[in-house]
Amino acid sequence: MSGLSLKWKYIGLTFLILFCVIGGFSYYNLRYQERIIREDDIERVQLISDIIKNGLYTIMLEGRGKEFQNFLETLIAEDIEEVRIFHPETGVILASSVRKEIGKPIYKDDMEKFRNQDFPQVFVHSKGEETLYSMVIPIPNERPCQRCHNDGKPIRGVLDVEVSMKKTHDRIAEFRKRTALFSVLSFLSLAAALGIMTTLLINRPIERLILTMKEVEAGDLSVRFRVKRKDEIGKLAESFNSMLGELKKAQDELQRCHLEEMKRIEKMATLGELASAIAHEIKNPLAGISGAIQVLAEDFEQGDPRKETIEEVLREIERLDKTIRDLLNFSRPVDPKIIEVDLKSIIEKSLSLVKNQAQKQNIDITFRYDDNISMMNLDPQQIQQVFLNIILNAFHAMPDGGQLLIEAKNRGDHVEVAISDTGVGIRQEDLKRIFKPFFTTRHTGTGLGLPISSNIIEAHGGEIKVDSTPGLGSTFRIILPIKEKKEVA
Repeated sequence: MSGLSLKWKYIGLTFLILFCVIGGFSYYNLRYQERIIREDDIERVQLISDIIKNGLYTIMLEGRGKEFQNFLETLIAEDIEEVRIFHPETGVILASSVRKEIGKPIYKDDMEKFRNQDFPQVFVHSKGEETLYSMVIPIPNERPCQRCHNDGKPIRGVLDVEVSMKKTHDRIAEFRKRTALFSVLSFLSLAAALGIMTTLLINRPIERLILTMKEVEAGDLSVRFRVKRKDEIGKLAESFNSMLGELKKAQDELQRCHLEEMKRIEKMATLGELASAIAHEIKNPLAGISGAIQVLAEDFEQGDPRKETIEEVLREIERLDKTIRDLLNFSRPVDPKIIEVDLKSIIEKSLSLVKNQAQKQNIDITFRYDDNISMMNLDPQQIQQVFLNIILNAFHAMPDGGQLLIEAKNRGDHVEVAISDTGVGIRQEDLKRIFKPFFTTRHTGTGLGLPISSNIIEAHGGEIKVDSTPGLGSTFRIILPIKEKKEVA
């Protein structure tokens, strides 16, 4: 059943319902008509019996007793099988439409019906292969009869009439044939009509819808499911076409965004190459300048204003050198050198490097580490760079002090390192942009720290997630998958 199409499931279920309804109605109607036919036949038997009884009374009262036997013989007709009168006590047949029965005992069933006082009643019995209606009627010894039969007996005889059921059987058989023919024709007509209606109203529109969907699967979103109907199929077509329209808009928007992204990538690639070239051109002279100024600084005594100026120049040169290094790292990322390391030691080393700055800014650092974190396959220098970038960003977000919480937890298939601060937080509109190159909210920032960190974590097969509430702080979650060394690209 599950392999059948919707059309054949619907038709099959409808046929079953029609079969049960028409079959049940036909069966009930047939039984009802059979009962009516039998009731009519019983009334006819009773009427025939009353007519015969009255005829016998008339003959006897008129004193024409010799005609009694002839009267019974003339009663034999197409459906009246036999008419007989038997003695109420002995059961001997006194008169009969069949002369050879006279003097013989009556049938046992007829005698029992009489003795049980189960009359007047029509009952059915078999005679050979034939089924008959029989009616047993006592003939009372009424006052007019007592002129000739004044022996004190209340019953003079018993009238037994047998009527053939052949006509009844023929009528019932004919009605059964007509009922069966009507049922079959009705079933076939309704089934054919429902099959045609199902095909035209349901199956064909669905097939057209399937063909339209296949065209959509092939990539053509301009197709439409055309149907001029106001019913459920029409509403389905309207909804389907509306969905296609929205998909077409989304596809166009996606293509537009893709083109813009490609242009942006090309632009960034060009800028990256340019930045790399400029950085290389600046880096070497900058190193020479830094060395020369350091030599000059040695000629000035401590406390000399000129020495303070030279030291400020050295700090700016160092900041410029860091910016150049960031540009080179971003434009030409280095593949991670994977080794088996202890993640806890990397975090602790990163914290040791910022310990003095944390004390200066009055920042309280809390570090929690799950003991069930085993050795991991990472590039320790790159991962340390990520931790330092995020920790230093947290310090910048807490210029007046605060709390920094670092938690490392084993999540089964990965380790999560959450770095939370109580700083100023990040605005919702900026959250989507913080990993884009050159985006920064600080005047002294390059906007490359987080993009470089994101690239490093992605190269390790992980990701960085950010939760932030302005005024309450931010949480950076670094996800590092637990992999074998050979699995790390």
